[in-house]
Amino acid sequence: MSGLKRKASQELTRNSFAVSEPRQELLEIQPVDTMGAIQSYVARAYGYVKSWFVESWYTGSTYTHVSHADEVRTRDHVQTSHTRDDGAQTLKRQRTRATRSKSAHSDNRRGARLVLNLDGCRTEAEAEEALDRLWEARRPRLMRKSSTGRKNHTEQRSVKVDDEEMLLDDDDAPLRDSIVAGPSRAPRPSFSTKPTRGSSQHTQRSGSFPRYNPRTSRDAETTSDGELADRMKKLLEGSDEEQKDRKQFSPSSYAQEKRVKAAKERENQKKQEAVKAARERRLIRRRPIEALISPMSMEWEHRVEEVRYRKHHEVITTSIGGTELHLKDFSTLGPRQWLNDEIINTYIEWIVDAANKAAVEEAKALGETVSTVPKFIAHNSFFWNNMKKKGPSSTTGLMRRKKAPGDKLLEVDSVFVPICSGNHWTIGVVRPIAKTIEYFDSMGGQYMTKPFVQTMQEWLRFQLGDKYIEDEWTVPQTGCAAQHNGFDCGVFVCTNAFCVALGLDTSCYIEHDMTQQRRNIAALLINRGFHGDFAWDRVGL
Repeated sequence: MSGLKRKASQELTRNSFAVSEPRQELLEIQPVDTMGAIQSYVARAYGYVKSWFVESWYTGSTYTHVSHADEVRTRDHVQTSHTRDDGAQTLKRQRTRATRSKSAHSDNRRGARLVLNLDGCRTEAEAEEALDRLWEARRPRLMRKSSTGRKNHTEQRSVKVDDEEMLLDDDDAPLRDSIVAGPSRAPRPSFSTKPTRGSSQHTQRSGSFPRYNPRTSRDAETTSDGELADRMKKLLEGSDEEQKDRKQFSPSSYAQEKRVKAAKERENQKKQEAVKAARERRLIRRRPIEALISPMSMEWEHRVEEVRYRKHHEVITTSIGGTELHLKDFSTLGPRQWLNDEIINTYIEWIVDAANKAAVEEAKALGETVSTVPKFIAHNSFFWNNMKKKGPSSTTGLMRRKKAPGDKLLEVDSVFVPICSGNHWTIGVVRPIAKTIEYFDSMGGQYMTKPFVQTMQEWLRFQLGDKYIEDEWTVPQTGCAAQHNGFDCGVFVCTNAFCVALGLDTSCYIEHDMTQQRRNIAALLINRGFHGDFAWDRVGL
């Protein structure tokens, strides 16, 4: 046996069989003999029978297209044949996947026009039914109606509407009842089946859809507004039995009282927490969001400038207590001048007045009872000298007039004590709410701190009696803005008192601001308090 590989045209397969009509050139090459001819005829007959049996058994399909003699195409497969050198013919089959026609779906995608045929319709009802079937075919499968509901039109009743007769089946009972029971209706819209130009089978619709729709027609609404309100009331309130069940399972009077009591306790707790938070805010001094001292408007600058041209005996303004301020007092607010007692005492009085009004408003907002004891008290510059000469007992009547006698002093937030020692102004602050004693000196001197603390401790011991516990009171070393000249100490005292009353840091300004601050103090004294352009809640003086 030869080791060479057989050619593809000479390979034998199980699909090979003899050719019914061998090529003429092969017959001429082969020698003619009797036995060879008999074998050839037998092979031909066997190949023919075998090919017929294979085609009829395996295919079972009719030929749809034949491209050439060696290739046959059917719906399921493609059969090709190749002739070998010895006259045998090989068959190869390949299954084919049927191509899907896109014509059925392309029409729907492109919005193809449907054709309505009304040739077999004798009545208007049949025409309507044909039109419904036409549109039903265009709907998606999930939105189509059940076929059983459209086929069984056994009972139909005629309803006459404005001299027109309509055929309605049992499915249209709500519409039929509304038409019969209701008043006169508008004439029913009509439609025509006149063919359009270019096609006699297409229909042209004129007017609206001929069939009444009870869901969208306003004529089918028979419920009035009163009936709708009654239905909504019943739906919300429920039936009589449901109302009885509600009463039966409603909480008892004891449970209701317990709930009300718990709600009041929660409300009181919230108020107490708000009051506590407000007090804690007072214990911590913050820095202002904007500049504490800012320029005034041109109108107030002119009004302050006009004071210089007043007469000496003319009253420019008065304090809360009625003290008159003249030109000689306002002249101390000029550049490089020492402030006198009347200017400092009047300015601190206006600070205390505005701070007490703000405290009352805050207490009302928090739901707290407004106390008769003021939150801020201002002593004048003579209080310190009187304490040193006559002692704490000399202030009993004064504290009674200030509405903070005895242990009522513990309800006070801050007590201002301006001090003039020689030619220098300082201020001391006693804070019963925080139980602190502070001393502010813009020059940074400490020689007056100890005498002031000792004098105030004696005064507190006399006022509070047994409620004064010395260990609970502290003396913090609170800093303030520094002064480097010898004439702005009074302006520093007024500004420090304003910062303490507002709860601001006493070092939130600088010495350079004192020139503008002198004019601001003069304008506020002319304005007689913190209102209008100098409102208390505004930043700056």
